[in-house]
Amino acid sequence: MTVTIIWLIGFAAILFLSLRGWEASLSPFMSRTLPEALQSNADERWVWCPALAILGATFLVRPVDMLLTLLVIALVAWIAKRLLCWAMKKAKSH
Repeated sequence: MTVTIIWLIGFAAILFLSLRGWEASLSPFMSRTLPEALQSNADERWVWCPALAILGATFLVRPVDMLLTLLVIALVAWIAKRLLCWAMKKAKSH
């Protein structure tokens, strides 16, 4: 029960702060970093702010699990990139 309350408080605080700072910092950051296919002219704050709040609140409650998950994702992405590069070199040599 305590973990749920901490998660809800963290979620509400991060959501409030991200909605408040959307125009100043988050919107320009998203437009710089996201590829054009993921950008739209609609108000994206109601998609990205709750997503950031969920990730932030989960990171507050279970930081070790989140770090290990990020590590596994990064490792899988690195291995996939290496395998794709190797496969492309093999395909070019034939």
